[in-house]
Amino acid sequence: MDERIDQLRENVVAFNRRIRTNNAGHLMTPTQMQALSHLDRSGPLSARALADFEQVAPQTIARTVCTLESNGMVTRSVDPKDARSQLISITDAGVETLAADRARRSEWLAVALEERCTDAERELLFIAGGLLARLADVPCPRPTGSRS
Repeated sequence: MDERIDQLRENVVAFNRRIRTNNAGHLMTPTQMQALSHLDRSGPLSARALADFEQVAPQTIARTVCTLESNGMVTRSVDPKDARSQLISITDAGVETLAADRARRSEWLAVALEERCTDAERELLFIAGGLLARLADVPCPRPTGSRS
């Protein structure tokens, strides 16, 4: 495989790690923040839908939702389409926490771009961001030997 592919992957991972460490001082895990982010963008979701978005087991999302609920970040309500199911919704406190987190990360990124990049490099990164978003929509192949 092309060494540049490996280097690009490593660079994206390093950037992601750096931007994730720039939180707004909360004690929530990246998984919890990501779940809040999905709820903020998508609106109320079932635990199953949230687990699918996060690509984690239902048990994992159940623990995440319990923690978020105990911290006042989400609420649960009966799904009007299926009384046996619950919908998880982000609360005002969850929205505020998410907004503060996003602002902190955006502030860091704006400063980093201003200090380390030329105007042309910034424009190139904005274009690359769109390309990365497109690539994020490409499904991952199933590992060989996995069950359907």
